[in-house]
Amino acid sequence: MSERATAAPFPATRWSVVLSARSSRAALEDLCQLYWRPLYAFARGSGFSAEDAEDRTQEFFARAIIGKDLFAAAEPFLGKLRTFLLTAFQHDLSDARRAAQRQKRGSGRITSLDAMLAERHIPPAVAANAEPLRLFEKEWAETVIRASLRGLAAEFEASGKAELFLLLRPFISAGADSSTSYDALSATTGLSKPAVRQAVHRLRERFRRAVRHHIADSLHDPTEAQIDDELLALQYALRE
Repeated sequence: MSERATAAPFPATRWSVVLSARSSRAALEDLCQLYWRPLYAFARGSGFSAEDAEDRTQEFFARAIIGKDLFAAAEPFLGKLRTFLLTAFQHDLSDARRAAQRQKRGSGRITSLDAMLAERHIPPAVAANAEPLRLFEKEWAETVIRASLRGLAAEFEASGKAELFLLLRPFISAGADSSTSYDALSATTGLSKPAVRQAVHRLRERFRRAVRHHIADSLHDPTEAQIDDELLALQYALRE
């Protein structure tokens, strides 16, 4: 799947935006870009083959983009956007199992799903009989991280510092810290070692804010406590 760069930190997905943009194909396609991999992973973990999981995910989003009925009954009080999408997707998978034959839609593909890329992350977990929800949560967490990093990359590029971002990006993880690493980065960038440390610190702060902003944008009327809870869920999902 192509990763579209944008000057904004990440596509707007707040409930109010989603509910008001039901007729906007562009807004809904952005939603597909963000959530197809978690839902695909859930389908794989639920026993669907790679081909069937891709079909189910495609058809699910076709309801939103072409059929325009996915959000027909959606209400903000549902809270978490990912919870709403997963619940709706589970209903679709149940319908697919009950159907004697899977009905093929004639509308074609509604967005490009790079299932081969997603599949690289899934077979080991599937082989270990991982819970479908565990796969969904892990892919959701990785989606948040990818979207936040894309947003930061776009911001650096907009200010003419794309190369600096590529050099600093490995240091977003605290595990990259070492005197030798900072010396090498200082030599590469021409910045003093204190300046390098400060640049890394600022990047980490910007990354944390981007992640929090992304999470807040998928909650209805988010509070700081709710965002903190979602951050804990994200950290837990990334542990394994």
